[in-house]
Amino acid sequence: MTRALAFAALALAACTGVPVSLAETPATPAAANSWRTVDPDNLIILDAPTGQVAIELFPEAAPAHVARMRELLAEGFYDGEFFYRVIDGHVAQAGREFPMASNAWPNVPLEAERAVSVDGFVPLGNADLFAPEAGHRSGFAVGRDGGQEWLLNCPGALGMARDESPDTGSTEIYFPLQPRRYLDRNYTIFGRIIDGMEHIHRLPRVDPFTEEEANALFGEDEPLAYQMAMFRRSKLNFNAVFAAKLASAIPEAERPVYEVMDTSSEEWAALKESKRDYSKVPAFIAPPINKLDICSLPVPARLVGPVFE
Repeated sequence: MTRALAFAALALAACTGVPVSLAETPATPAAANSWRTVDPDNLIILDAPTGQVAIELFPEAAPAHVARMRELLAEGFYDGEFFYRVIDGHVAQAGREFPMASNAWPNVPLEAERAVSVDGFVPLGNADLFAPEAGHRSGFAVGRDGGQEWLLNCPGALGMARDESPDTGSTEIYFPLQPRRYLDRNYTIFGRIIDGMEHIHRLPRVDPFTEEEANALFGEDEPLAYQMAMFRRSKLNFNAVFAAKLASAIPEAERPVYEVMDTSSEEWAALKESKRDYSKVPAFIAPPINKLDICSLPVPARLVGPVFE
């Protein structure tokens, strides 16, 4: 690789859908106030075979969904379950694949969008393909139309899966692997991955259960149903959720502590601009137009604790 090509590759690296790590965004005294600490009651730590994933919840956007998620985590609902639907270029979906396994949990109302004040909204700075206006609120990518606002289906967003009717979400969650903006305002987004998105990308791809397989599994032929159940688990073995819990449930001396860049800070404004304007990259003979896709630059997050002496 030539030096010019290498430089261009480095310039583009930060525009992937992977949260920016601590190593890529070192803290400086001048930028000390440009970061906020994630509330441990809003921080999920999920352990998968591919690695540990940190997810921040956003109760302001979808209070009923966040309350449900906290209840599910307290029960250990996802422990030992699977990412049973991992579609390349689409989503990774986790929970209990068959509805009868989740019947004890009533549905939650759709919270895909809400009326909200413009206060706290930070515009992206250029037009968006899917929303009249796009920007950020508390580090979360949002779209706006008048007084209505919604979280976006960018890679790593935490959404609630559901049936056809709007108010049928209950326990099954999904993470977009690529931007799936056509889902915006149709499914409730209530959090986002702030660290470990690469571990979601590394999950083996697996198709959802077919109707024929479901009929065999839950038909009257009990021996066949048992064989089908064992076969299904063998297919999902490498997509297991070992454990998922709130950081607040982990002893304070051991719990991960994350900070997220403040999207109202000058540091965030400068970072956006640096990824919008590539006119100074010598390898580019036709620099891209000065626009930023909101899903291409996740708000940076960094792990700052615990600190062991």
